[in-house]
Amino acid sequence: MSKIELAEFAADIPDDWNVQGMLTITLPSEDKNVKPNVILTKEYLPRDVDLNEYFAKIKESIQKRGIKDLKIADERDVAISGVRGKMMICSWDVSAMAEMMKNQNPDRPAPEVKPGQIVKQVQVTLLKGTLAINMTASFPNEKFPEYYKPFQQFLKGLRIGEGLLKE
Repeated sequence: MSKIELAEFAADIPDDWNVQGMLTITLPSEDKNVKPNVILTKEYLPRDVDLNEYFAKIKESIQKRGIKDLKIADERDVAISGVRGKMMICSWDVSAMAEMMKNQNPDRPAPEVKPGQIVKQVQVTLLKGTLAINMTASFPNEKFPEYYKPFQQFLKGLRIGEGLLKE
């Protein structure tokens, strides 16, 4: 029997079940409107996929969102807990995202955001066999170094290995 543990929550999982899903982690913030966060997804792909090919599709989906001022600042190879991956850092004006949401869903209220509020996002993708782990960390640009440092510590603390994951 496998076990999942999430802070104050734990559950035993039958061996023939796959644990896949999404987890949102919020970092402490003094700003009541801004919630720096990390969204982590874990899934098993139907077959082995090349890391560069898989990451290219993720990057393309981000670029196809239609955010007109999206800028990719960095893209590199990474290894976390012995697992190869890719990391990309990009940024955009949050007002452009709000405008895009408003145009896509005119019947829904969109957040009111003043132009010039820049968000910086770190996209991390790890592949181990058919296991895909994706993390998206979003932080206000002006406080990026303040939030990026604990995010890097979070990455260093990830354990992906034998006895922890199904192959």
